[in-house]
Amino acid sequence: MLKYKNILVPYDGSAHAKKAMAQAADLAAAGEGAKLYIVSVCNMVSAMSNFDQVSIAEGCLTAKLSEDLEAQCRRDLEEAVAMVPEGVAHETVFEIGSPGPVILSIAEDKGCDLIVMGSRGLGPLKGIFMGSVSSYIVSRGKYPVLIVK
Repeated sequence: MLKYKNILVPYDGSAHAKKAMAQAADLAAAGEGAKLYIVSVCNMVSAMSNFDQVSIAEGCLTAKLSEDLEAQCRRDLEEAVAMVPEGVAHETVFEIGSPGPVILSIAEDKGCDLIVMGSRGLGPLKGIFMGSVSSYIVSRGKYPVLIVK
């Protein structure tokens, strides 16, 4: 079996992300010295675009939305960490930006040799994954990708 040392898992709390997290945790537990990088990417632009009818004068609404979205992303990370078996090294990464490019950038920075992700996220309404992030990662990344349904 292939041995992966640095496994990146984008996590948004969706059912597919939970399944991907479980798979990644199993892979990391089976490998000696493997480390999980659990990533939450807060896509503020996508979330804000859902409120294009709100005037700029109502900045407090967008500030509140931004705070709520960031808090949810951080709760998602806590949920994912709770799924990591004892003894498996892990690190959480929280970023704000467009999920596809951010995930690939983190994978590069951390020297990841595998990305494990769900086939679908929560969608733009939740602001985590917009469109098909898994397709973006597969088509533009240079890393092996395990997509979990």
